[in-house]
Amino acid sequence: MTEKDRKGADDIHAEDLDVLRGEGVSLRPPCEADVETVYEWDRDPELAAWNGRAPVSISLEAARRDYLLRWEDPGVKTFIIEAGGRPVGLATLYDFRGGGCELGIKIGPEELRGRGYATEAVRLLVDYAFQRLGLRVVRGSTLAHNRRMRRVFEKCGFERVGEGSILSRYDNRRYAEVFYERRRH
Repeated sequence: MTEKDRKGADDIHAEDLDVLRGEGVSLRPPCEADVETVYEWDRDPELAAWNGRAPVSISLEAARRDYLLRWEDPGVKTFIIEAGGRPVGLATLYDFRGGGCELGIKIGPEELRGRGYATEAVRLLVDYAFQRLGLRVVRGSTLAHNRRMRRVFEKCGFERVGEGSILSRYDNRRYAEVFYERRRH
C-alpha cells in the first residue's frame, strides 16, 4: 500500500461519516440501534445465498460485538440505507487500495428489493467516493446469477471487467462471479 493509499484509508472514520441524501434514500452511519435490524437481514437465507455465504448463525449478542467493531473500523465506511425514514439496507466501502475501493450493498426486507433503492444508494456512494474521498475507481462484484445487482452496476455506469469463480460457503457449490468497476472521468 502506498503512502497515498494508506492516507486515504486512514482518513476514513465512522464518526466522520456524513449523511448522504438522495431523492428516495439517504445513507447514514450505523448506530447500536441498527444491530437487531442488520442481524435479521444477515439471517435471511436468500440474502446470504446472493453473497455466497451461509446465514448468520451466531447469537445476537455475538453479532452485536462484531457489528459494532466492524462499524468503527477506520478502514471501512459503512452506511445504513434509509427510505421513508426506515432502514432498508446496508452499504459499505472497503478495501481502500490503488486509489480505489470495493463497494458492497444489500437491501434487507424482501418486499423492498427491486424498487431502485440499491441503484440510488450506489450512485450516492460512487459520488461520495469520487468527490469527497478523491478516489479514482470503485470496484464491485456479484454472483453471475444475481441479475438485480448486475443491473444496478450497469445502470450506475460500471463496466464489466472480468469473471472468476467463488466457492459458496452457503451451499458449497462453485458459482461464477462477475467483476465491475467505475472509473472517475
